Amino acid sequence: MATAKFGRARRVVSACGLAAAVIGITACGSADGADTDTPEVTRTIEIIATEYVFTGDPETTIATGDTVRFVVRNEGGLVHELQLLDTDARLIDRTERLDPGEVGEITVTFDSPGVYQVICDVDDHLSRGQQASFSVDG
Repeated sequence: MATAKFGRARRVVSACGLAAAVIGITACGSADGADTDTPEVTRTIEIIATEYVFTGDPETTIATGDTVRFVVRNEGGLVHELQLLDTDARLIDRTERLDPGEVGEITVTFDSPGVYQVICDVDDHLSRGQQASFSVDG
């Protein structure tokens, strides 16, 4: 794993974004009609969680400054989660624990280059290999 030092990604969470995810609205503003300061999502990466593996787009390259929505679908028979870690294994953000069939998401703006990881740390899932890494280019 790379040992490059970099700053932390900015976590983007808003009630507006959560409401949009739940009801499928693509844009949301303030009560007076002005735009919020939530960055526009640059891309969405879909990840499927099953027993001890992530599939989909987790091994990918992202550009510095991108705001990425990670959508994880639990298609396994056990509870799973998605945690986003930096190269020093510091938690940036995470989904709730997802029962089979549930979907969770996190949105993060990547301010610094480096190698990041997504993991499932429920029970022994990480030690059984449920992880993936991706690069953020400068």
